[in-house]
Amino acid sequence: MNEGPDRTLFVSERVYQTLLLAYPKRFRREYGMQMAQTFRDLFREERRQGGAGRLVRLWVRTLLDLIVTAMVERSIGCKKNREVIVGDRRLAVVGFLFVSAPLYFVSASLLKYGLGVGLLFDPLEAFLSVAQRREVFNLVSPVVFLGGLGLALALNAYSVLRLNVGREEGAVVSTVRLEVKLLNLAVIAVGSLLGVTLLGYVFLENFAYRY
Repeated sequence: MNEGPDRTLFVSERVYQTLLLAYPKRFRREYGMQMAQTFRDLFREERRQGGAGRLVRLWVRTLLDLIVTAMVERSIGCKKNREVIVGDRRLAVVGFLFVSAPLYFVSASLLKYGLGVGLLFDPLEAFLSVAQRREVFNLVSPVVFLGGLGLALALNAYSVLRLNVGREEGAVVSTVRLEVKLLNLAVIAVGSLLGVTLLGYVFLENFAYRY
């Protein structure tokens, strides 16, 4: 006599657990076991009180609730993922814009004085041939170049680094996690190389001994 009801509960639980796959993985991991236990308790209670009719109504309510909430959770998850991806790409684009000016200057200088190719540097040199322009350039360029590189590095470091701070046994513990996002990492790599190059150039120009 007990095998029939127990078999029905077993099958119902398996069907319900299969239906939970409609939810995002994150949601199932956090609430799946709790939802399965709640369904199991409701199923037993409805079967005890009213038999098949109450079980049918339970399934109808369960399916309607599952369809609605699963759609909502998946739409929220997709929206969050899209927002994060779009935000990271925007920071990468902004970062490339910030590094474009120092990248042009460093590339032009290396080509001119390293390989003797003035394709990029000659137009800049012609523009700066006027004394007033050169004075303004010498005054503004360190701020624009180094400031732009700093902003590019800070914005894109924010995209790839995740800082978690917690308390364990009375002590404050912080962990840093690196997320691999190629565009943002590319900005960081290019910006770092340009920063080292420009700082080296400034040092040689102002502090190195000249013979």
